[in-house]
Amino acid sequence: MKRLKGKRYIISILFILSVVLISCTSSPTFELYEGHPLRIAVVGEQPDVKEEQVKFTEVSFDEMTTEKLKSYDAVFIREDKLSEASESQYTDIYLNSTIPFFFIGTDNFLPFTENELEYDKTSNWTAGTSYAVGVLTSQEDDTLKKWKYSLYNDEKTDEHIEEMYSRIFTTIDELNQK
Repeated sequence: MKRLKGKRYIISILFILSVVLISCTSSPTFELYEGHPLRIAVVGEQPDVKEEQVKFTEVSFDEMTTEKLKSYDAVFIREDKLSEASESQYTDIYLNSTIPFFFIGTDNFLPFTENELEYDKTSNWTAGTSYAVGVLTSQEDDTLKKWKYSLYNDEKTDEHIEEMYSRIFTTIDELNQK
């Protein structure tokens, strides 16, 4: 009888320890963007996000004109299009736009805002650097506003990338409210 009580006691302790350990390793809860509806042009494949009030439209580089982009809140250029995006004929579009451009999968905006620089195709994201950058020339003082977005804990997971997009959406919404 004493042996049975001892086994139950040990099993109870193991169960409690398991519950405590599981609760300690839970992942953080990320907040979704809950702001105004957004329309975003995307060069490349549309990102997977949970926000239903954000609508994406795939566009080509040929469609990136001031007139055609007026109906969007921002432009995202995805990882597989960064090399082409750094070509010098697009620099003026980024610098003269009234909406922000976000370059996904890079930590450096310079290849997109300087004519002489090319995007280094070997420059993949690494932990400790930003995963996306944004640029917009201020209409008030003609300065270049820049944003950098890192991934939570420098871990490239679908959940962390979605969270980063939520922060970008918040930035876009804040710009629209000014």
